[in-house]
Amino acid sequence: MNKNFLIGIVECIEKVIISILLFSLLFVVLYSSIVFLGLLFKGITSQYQNSFTENNILTHLHKIFGGFMMVLIGVELVHTVKMYLKEDVVHVEIVLLVALIGISRHVIDLDFKALNPLTIIGISSLIIVLSLGYYLIKKGMGIKRQSSLRA
Repeated sequence: MNKNFLIGIVECIEKVIISILLFSLLFVVLYSSIVFLGLLFKGITSQYQNSFTENNILTHLHKIFGGFMMVLIGVELVHTVKMYLKEDVVHVEIVLLVALIGISRHVIDLDFKALNPLTIIGISSLIIVLSLGYYLIKKGMGIKRQSSLRA
């Protein structure tokens, strides 16, 4: 068999698998968005109406922001898979952005009173490194774009 023919078959199967994963992920994100919005409006109209103490409001906001961040992570993952399908390249800045959103969601869920100080330092370091990596990649892309415009 011809080597190029086999590579073509593998690439075709790869595209089909990625498309299936993309539609599956899109369905999950759509479903989770609908569930999140339903729970949000249901909570606003019924359950939380009579619980306006400071502690209850903070607890509810904590849950709302955590759910929102989960949906946002899903949207970014859909974008990552879509870009891979379109350009056959994984964009590192998108992966770093998903990681930043994920760690931010984790930080929202943390109970800082119960955490070891070294854990807080580790999470802070991770956020700084991810942010710095994202910044440097975006800055490098801007420099690359400017040099291509001048040429």
